[in-house]
Amino acid sequence: MSDIRIVKASGQAENFSEEKLLRSIQRAGVPEKLRREAVEHIREKLYQDMPTSEIYRHILEYLGKSPYPHSGSRYSLKQAIMDLGPTGFPFESFIASILNRHGYKTETDVILPGLCVSHEVDVLAEKDNQKIMIECKFHNRIGSRTDIKVALYVMARYQDLTVGWINRDNATKLKEVWLVTNTKCTTDAIAYAQCMGIRIVSWGYPEKGNLQEMIEKEKLHPVTVLTTLNNLQKHLLLNNHMVLCRDLADNNLAFDLLKLSTDDVKKLKEEIEAL
Repeated sequence: MSDIRIVKASGQAENFSEEKLLRSIQRAGVPEKLRREAVEHIREKLYQDMPTSEIYRHILEYLGKSPYPHSGSRYSLKQAIMDLGPTGFPFESFIASILNRHGYKTETDVILPGLCVSHEVDVLAEKDNQKIMIECKFHNRIGSRTDIKVALYVMARYQDLTVGWINRDNATKLKEVWLVTNTKCTTDAIAYAQCMGIRIVSWGYPEKGNLQEMIEKEKLHPVTVLTTLNNLQKHLLLNNHMVLCRDLADNNLAFDLLKLSTDDVKKLKEEIEAL
């Protein structure tokens, strides 16, 4: 299969890899036998320069018709995060909720004084008496990357804030700066961040502690991953600051808000449990 090219959303072509596809399906918790069958299903449909988006669609359809239909929800995690948009505000709430589950205290949209100007910090996190400035960069278009301009912007704001608190006794003393994004970062952005001490948490980077791992390890999937809810219902939850599937499991307020029947509540709970 190495002679079959596939085209990523960025436009970049690469050789099709069964192993890579198997790993991506495995992360969704799909049983081994079904993983092999799904790859065989794709193998039969492969053609030269096939878009990865089409492969993704075929996998979702295949899993949806399998004995494990909810595994498709886990497989669609990356798209589900993009569906938090179009604005970045739900993504900020999502990141704050993830960090809360990992032992951090968080605030969102905090205004802090810098030396030159005040800055709105997307997420202000605290753990072990260490305060962290977190910049959330959200993309809702497949193939987008977070580039060095974003890293430069984050560092400039952080430096203004850290110099600013030196001259203010009561100012929030920041110890770290993070750049969190739902896409991959360019090599220049990563190199600059490593040089300047910015911690990047992105899709697949770093190898340990990346965004995907933080979500999957603790099962912190966003509500947009759910197939038992329509888009209107999902965004109704987001608008009411309910961003994690785990927050819905026994949340009668959410069920009332969505006006779900007893049968629909049962189906929703089953899908959440399957995650």
